[in-house]
Amino acid sequence: MPTYEQTNSYSEFNYSSNDTVIYLDVKALMNVKPDTYILIIGLSQISENLETCFELIDQRIANFTSEAEINKENLYIDFISQTPIFAREREKKIFSKKYVEVPKGFEIKKNLHLSFTDGHLADKYIKLAAKNEIYDIIRVDYIVNDHKNIYDNLREQCVNLLNQYVVDYKKMGVDFVAEYTSMEETNSCTYPIARYSSFTSYMPTNYDPLLGGDTELNFVNPNEKINIFYNKLPYNNYDIIINPAVVEPVVQFSQSVKIKFVLKKKQ
Repeated sequence: MPTYEQTNSYSEFNYSSNDTVIYLDVKALMNVKPDTYILIIGLSQISENLETCFELIDQRIANFTSEAEINKENLYIDFISQTPIFAREREKKIFSKKYVEVPKGFEIKKNLHLSFTDGHLADKYIKLAAKNEIYDIIRVDYIVNDHKNIYDNLREQCVNLLNQYVVDYKKMGVDFVAEYTSMEETNSCTYPIARYSSFTSYMPTNYDPLLGGDTELNFVNPNEKINIFYNKLPYNNYDIIINPAVVEPVVQFSQSVKIKFVLKKKQ
């Protein structure tokens, strides 16, 4: 398991022979649950003719949306591709070894964009999608509505802590009477999709429930080696953590405020 050491540095003091420069730096982090989720799932359909292909894929989509009770305003069907399928056949000519491509059917691909506010609905949608032979989970977007209010809150928290540091340092005799001051700030937003990490599983995959008594079966599972987990931003680089105890993937907003005090030159 990864371990983290607390290495916060609240302030940095730089001195020169003629004047003194003091930097105070504060970083804050807020974990925010999303207001809306957008789940994107994909499906494809193959048929000998184009009309049947459209009918089959549209029927699967209709069955899924009906069973999942998805409102039309929360669904967008994204048409991805319409591709002919060819087969290579040998020409029926004496002494000929030439192969030609012959049209045999079509493949249509579509993506479904589902919007919902209750994160627990994702599990329901995925199960019903699989029931209708829709297996490709492309991504889940986490939408937070009011970024400005979050950054304003983080900035206020940073400024309050900086002011408290000034008061505390004055008690230790540090003089903050400055010729001028300057401030810089940065902020960022980290979404769950960027915070998944891989890990090694120590337990081998057990296929016994699928064997059915046939010990000669060989299983092919492309996901067998794929093990990932949600690895949120660690807290050791932040002075302020808002909503630290989270058990689900969240959107992580961070803010940094740095103040530079250029003190009066010593006489």
